[in-house]
Amino acid sequence: MPDYKVYYFNVKALGEPLRFLLSYGNLPFDDIRITREEWPALKPTMPMGQMPVLSVDGKKVHQSVAMSRYLAKQVGLAGADDWENLMIDTVVDTVNDFRLKIAVVSYEPDDDVKQKKLVTLNSEVIPFYLEKLDDIARENNGHLALSKLTWADIYFVAILDYLNYMTKSDLVANHPNLQQVVDNVTSIDSIRAWIDKRPETEICAIPAMPMGQMPVLEVDGKRVHQSLAMCRYVARQIGLAGANPVEELQVDAIVDTINDFRLKIAIVAYEPDDTVKEKKMITLNNEVIPFYLTKLNVIAKENDGHLVLGKTTWADVYFAGILDYLNYLTKTNLLENFPNLQQVVNNVLENDNIKAYIAKRPVTEV
Repeated sequence: MPDYKVYYFNVKALGEPLRFLLSYGNLPFDDIRITREEWPALKPTMPMGQMPVLSVDGKKVHQSVAMSRYLAKQVGLAGADDWENLMIDTVVDTVNDFRLKIAVVSYEPDDDVKQKKLVTLNSEVIPFYLEKLDDIARENNGHLALSKLTWADIYFVAILDYLNYMTKSDLVANHPNLQQVVDNVTSIDSIRAWIDKRPETEICAIPAMPMGQMPVLEVDGKRVHQSLAMCRYVARQIGLAGANPVEELQVDAIVDTINDFRLKIAIVAYEPDDTVKEKKMITLNNEVIPFYLTKLNVIAKENDGHLVLGKTTWADVYFAGILDYLNYLTKTNLLENFPNLQQVVNNVLENDNIKAYIAKRPVTEV
């Protein structure tokens, strides 16, 4: 019997179909759950620097659907011929399309854009897919393909908690045929045994926070969100927002430019489709990043090592504060060839109070 290992974070998400399939077949496997602290050192050892990863006799492979298909063959849940495999694959790919459409909205970094996308997701996309899949399950007697248990059922049920988490809903509540698919899978003894023994995961909601998101600033017990709005408020309290409305406008213009830059990077970094991401990376690295950094570097030169007004404002602090995050997303040192922007950062980091905070802050993920 092969030696199986599943490498993933302590979440269900895309790793759970692998765990379900291995459990269904009573195939022993090492369920290796990587902490966020361990991941940076382990990442270079993984194909494409991503997880989940399946190790088979020491050979590591990635791509969750491909891995699930392989395991399905090992445990007898693939089709009996090419046509049956096609029927299963079409359903799995449909479920995966559904997941990606949800994920693109769930991980949208711009709150305003996200709210607009949520309207379409909740009123059109989710009902469309659930109705189609529920019809398929009805036609297949509580299964998603071939009127019998296949890995399409396992895959759907295994990622359902993740889909529910992203949509903050119970997706199958009003779809009895899909609920029957879930019941058929979770009533299997070996699956039931896995569910009973699996570790608790990190997936959870944060209902106490405005919009269910962070960061959040609490002032005298009142919680507010939106990072730029919070930074602007704090900047006014400490005299870094500008001396008059015109100066405030100039500062805001630079901060919004920096935030535009952040969003353009984040949209690519969090793109869930690897093929699409690789194409977007070319434009990001060849055009977007050089354009913004060149413009900002000129601005910093004109403002004597600051980003606006020739003095320290919250634009400088905001830029220096998110730089580690931008470097992390781009996997580069963005300022390596931009000395004037580096001077902006140096000016911020030389502030005694900032130094004191950096010295005492906890060691965190970027």
